[in-house]
Amino acid sequence: MDTTGTTLMSRIADNSAVSGKLLLHDITGCLAIGLMFIHAIWATVVICKKNEEKMHNFHKFSLFVWLVPYIIGIVMGMI
Repeated sequence: MDTTGTTLMSRIADNSAVSGKLLLHDITGCLAIGLMFIHAIWATVVICKKNEEKMHNFHKFSLFVWLVPYIIGIVMGMI
């Protein structure tokens, strides 16, 4: 779902005339997808191993993974 949304936004951005922001948008988008990929792999490993300590701390990384791209998007929208 996230990749689909990112792909659609990328196509919209390709059609926009914004200069200078597109490169930064591409970099932050790739960073966000990379973080989400790592997040998905870590979630799978934690669930499969049933490590209680890692399950307890997992939400901290989840919050980072989802808030960082969100905040970057807000900041870029204000620039």
